[in-house]
Amino acid sequence: MRTYPFPLAAILTLAIAFPSHAAEKPRPAQAAKTKKVWTNDDMDQLRARGLISTFSVAPETTAQAQAAPSEQATFTPKTEDPAWYADQAAILQAELDKREAALREAQANLAQAAEGITQPGIAMDKGNVGVTPEAGLAILEAQVHEVQSQLDELSDLARQNSIPPGVLRS
Repeated sequence: MRTYPFPLAAILTLAIAFPSHAAEKPRPAQAAKTKKVWTNDDMDQLRARGLISTFSVAPETTAQAQAAPSEQATFTPKTEDPAWYADQAAILQAELDKREAALREAQANLAQAAEGITQPGIAMDKGNVGVTPEAGLAILEAQVHEVQSQLDELSDLARQNSIPPGVLRS
């Protein structure tokens, strides 16, 4: 049997030459892509086009603030407004009640299942909170604790801003 080394050598040469040749050519995407360094002078242009926002006070903002000092005096931050605390507490309390109800329902279903009493089917329209009933209870308990900790944080913030405790309970 006779072997022909020339085709094998030609294939190896081409396999080595083509990747190195392609690596030397500049790609059109790289050649067209240019970098722009923005300076402080360009910031006003970008801000006018709505492409940038900064937290510094703009000159027109200071002029407006000087023109209407009476409006500024009546503005109070939301953390000093008792009505805001009452609204936030009501939202969190409603969420806490909903999650506690779901937890109680899951605990009752698990207790009934332990006694051999089960529901006739699976509610496919409701989401499953866990892989196992015990994992579902753990997730529901974590959700209840999360909302309770948010209520506690709100209470701490109210205390720091001298808001009466009765505002959060109403």
